[in-house]
Amino acid sequence: MSLPKIAEELIDLQKRKELTDTQIAFESHFSVEKLHQIKAGEFDPSDEDIKHLSAYLASKK
Repeated sequence: MSLPKIAEELIDLQKRKELTDTQIAFESHFSVEKLHQIKAGEFDPSDEDIKHLSAYLASKK
């Protein structure tokens, strides 16, 4: 099973910026649990979730 693109982008950001899940959750206003589920492919993010996370990722580039 492949991960959603947004999950891969979150993982890439974490590696590049050396951020913890807690830091990303705080900054993006998502729960740590929800981020874990997205990154593990256990949760299918809604279009609104993807839009919100994409905006967050764009702000971190």
